[in-house]
Amino acid sequence: MSDLNHYLCFCMRAAMKRIDRHMSGRLEELGISIPQSFILCSLLEENGITLKEIGSRTLIDSSSMTVLVDKLEKDALVERQLDPEDRRAIRVVITERGRAVAAQVVEIADDFNARLYDLLGEGNQKEFVHGIDNIIKGLE
Repeated sequence: MSDLNHYLCFCMRAAMKRIDRHMSGRLEELGISIPQSFILCSLLEENGITLKEIGSRTLIDSSSMTVLVDKLEKDALVERQLDPEDRRAIRVVITERGRAVAAQVVEIADDFNARLYDLLGEGNQKEFVHGIDNIIKGLE
């Protein structure tokens, strides 16, 4: 059998496990998970979007979305509201407490993003981002 480090997918998975571990530890201090941080950040960008819209933006499937939003709602970080124009649609609204947590998430994410860019090295950053983008688009 070949050395697993020969396979790009294995190396990417190893990197993501370390990234997840690091970010999970930082976000745990705020009482949220990585997917919940994505939800809060999406609501900072556009408050009052539907569960479906959040799922599309964050790549979270609908079955997981319900559980994640339930926890955020329980922790008073978001509220669900019926759409007055479409009673079947449920909109998610970030609370003031949620905004405060989301602001901390953005700060943590920005710091970590800068660290990752530093680890890549100045000459590799643009090519790395381009390569990842090619992989994402090429495997659609």
